[in-house]
Amino acid sequence: MRLLLDEMVSAVVAEQLRHRGHDVVAVQDRDQAHLRGIDDCVLLSHGSDERRAVVTDNAADFFRCHQRRIGAGDSHHGLLLFTNDTFPRHRHDLFVSQVTAALDQALKASPGDDGSGWIRWLTSVR
Repeated sequence: MRLLLDEMVSAVVAEQLRHRGHDVVAVQDRDQAHLRGIDDCVLLSHGSDERRAVVTDNAADFFRCHQRRIGAGDSHHGLLLFTNDTFPRHRHDLFVSQVTAALDQALKASPGDDGSGWIRWLTSVR
């Protein structure tokens, strides 16, 4: 599985996951600046074009985008959702370490590419 981290997730998370051998890009990466501020549905479409699941805490908007795509007969490569309650962003270092660990675990558990339009919730590592 390949990931695209939305704007709310630090590029540091993508960097740490790449160091662990995963194929991950973040909207916050320097070379992804063209993705900053774009509509969520366009980002989901871009993720699909790149065969990447999108990681976001913006569940409501991305679920709406998911429904539009499925309703139009299109799919995508997945949505991996989390909440600020599960991964609070107010402590950046803690957020980065917790999200990185959870994404690393999710990537190891589902390494394959799947264009079925799945939606999952990211869970914290205990």
